[in-house]
Amino acid sequence: MARMRVGFDGRWHGYSGVGNYVSELLRAMGSLDGDFEIILYEDPRNPLEHVRGERIRKVPVHAERYSIQEQLELAHRCRADRLDVFHSPFYVTPWFALCPVVVTIHDLIPFLFNIYSLPKRQIIRLGYRLAAKKAARVIVDSENTRCDLSRILGVSGEKTAVVHLATSREHYHSTPDADEREYLLARYGIRQPYVLTLSAKNWRTKNLSVVLKALAICQQEVGFPFQTVIAGSPDGFHEASQRDTVTTENVVVTGFVPAADLPKLYRGAEVFLLGSKYEGFGLPLLEAMSCGCAVVCSNGGSLAEVAGSGAVLVDPDDAIAMGRAVGRLLRDSSESLELKARATKRSDDFSWKRAARLTVSVYSEAAKINSVTSRESESTGLT
Repeated sequence: MARMRVGFDGRWHGYSGVGNYVSELLRAMGSLDGDFEIILYEDPRNPLEHVRGERIRKVPVHAERYSIQEQLELAHRCRADRLDVFHSPFYVTPWFALCPVVVTIHDLIPFLFNIYSLPKRQIIRLGYRLAAKKAARVIVDSENTRCDLSRILGVSGEKTAVVHLATSREHYHSTPDADEREYLLARYGIRQPYVLTLSAKNWRTKNLSVVLKALAICQQEVGFPFQTVIAGSPDGFHEASQRDTVTTENVVVTGFVPAADLPKLYRGAEVFLLGSKYEGFGLPLLEAMSCGCAVVCSNGGSLAEVAGSGAVLVDPDDAIAMGRAVGRLLRDSSESLELKARATKRSDDFSWKRAARLTVSVYSEAAKINSVTSRESESTGLT
């Protein structure tokens, strides 16, 4: 049997959560055994230098993402490289590819929240629909997203495969460096004890206004001072606090945090609070648990599925319950220690190597579809 040839659109490397997915999945697939080859299409201006492996061959693609040119260039590459399968790690798919296409759909946020202007929202929704129709198989990050995909786009469960994300254990682990506290103080002005949460431009989806209310409640009830550390875009924090006139004391807004510093923030925090209304997976939740952090998170979207018993779950609309849950962990060290242990144990259930193996098995299923179609065409004399 010939080696399976898989084209992978790696041009999303470096772009938000999708970029992390591309980078870590490819790194893991490069270390797998198996009768397959990955033809990695990368932007020569943004190469995946860390991705290597005897089964990975890199090919430059110069077309811009979201362009007509990329449709033509990727369709050409599918033919020229004689692909058995093409993998789009985001909803932008090669419409003219003649081989089966696997697409990863991470969440259905554009259908659930009005975070874009109406014209942009309609275009993005069309892209999702075209991807779901074109795909021979759809990979999703969670069972929750699989259900959303069926309910909103009518994609059958047989066509979808759940492949959970993971974290890099090289960086996200529970053993701190000796000077981490000193580093956080010098770099960001962060002092223990502190509660960590995240800001983002799409602060409404991240539910930042309720999170800030919860932390204000916690500050009033806990009985001792603590810092609130808000990592990420300051725009979301400022808009949320001004819109709801929430006053939160002793706040540090870090702005953009380099990837190398995020694990330090998680490890140093007494509690990580994630109050999102919806997540297709919720990678920050897994990152925090991997770092042995006590976590309070909402049950929005897939968060309960990912958290398991490794976090305290609350209603995303209940600021009082959210704030009191954080307060209990700040006051009760034994409960906090127990939760940290459960968080670390739960995080062990996720790995990029397992995700890579499952993804390759999806490729095999998609390639078989093409083989069956070819045999049927030959038997009817259509080839």
